[in-house]
Amino acid sequence: MKVVLSCEHAVNTVPEKYKFLFQGAEKILQTHRGYDLGALELFKMLQNSDIAFSQFATVSRLLIDINRSPYRRTLFSEFTKPLNQSAKDEILEEYYYGFRRLFEEKIYQFWKQNHTVLHLSIHSFAPELNGEIRQTDFGILYHPGRQQEKQFAKIWKQELVKLLPEFCVRFNYPYRGKPDGHVRYFRDREEEKYLGLEFEMNQKYAENSQVHKKIAKAFGSSVEIINKT
Repeated sequence: MKVVLSCEHAVNTVPEKYKFLFQGAEKILQTHRGYDLGALELFKMLQNSDIAFSQFATVSRLLIDINRSPYRRTLFSEFTKPLNQSAKDEILEEYYYGFRRLFEEKIYQFWKQNHTVLHLSIHSFAPELNGEIRQTDFGILYHPGRQQEKQFAKIWKQELVKLLPEFCVRFNYPYRGKPDGHVRYFRDREEEKYLGLEFEMNQKYAENSQVHKKIAKAFGSSVEIINKT
């Protein structure tokens, strides 16, 4: 089995040529809407594990959301929707497909070599959204109808609970494991040789560097264990 790693909402970067679109929106870019706070640090910690391939997005989700299919309404945000089709196509080609194609090439390469791929997609979530307090520290998302994903999710949770017993880990929360996204794209292409899990960390820990480092270290150790399973 080959373990691959992605972080689709890693940064809040806007390329220079598109900064005019975000004038007055600098504060929004600093929030969970602009990127997944703390996710990139977890991603980098995992790169020290036995990962066959890893890749993180280099632009803000508010420029284009790499974790959505091209037909989704939320692919472009309210800041980029006013652009004409030619400008949108340019962003799609350079940043969306620039990320997705390379990742897909690597996965297909592993499939051709008859490897099963375990894809870990790293995210974080806002502690509160629309007045709702999210009741967990970590979420592990998987497709309930895919037994191997369910089994690896259980193993991952067990290891995290051992390493971080004071934290709460829940399955398919605060999001369900089935909706559209980068992981689902591969599920729809190769049922037998693909396992996709998404990890969600509560962003309240991103602002506490000591706790964040502790989580990142345990997170890396837990992935090394499931990699050997």
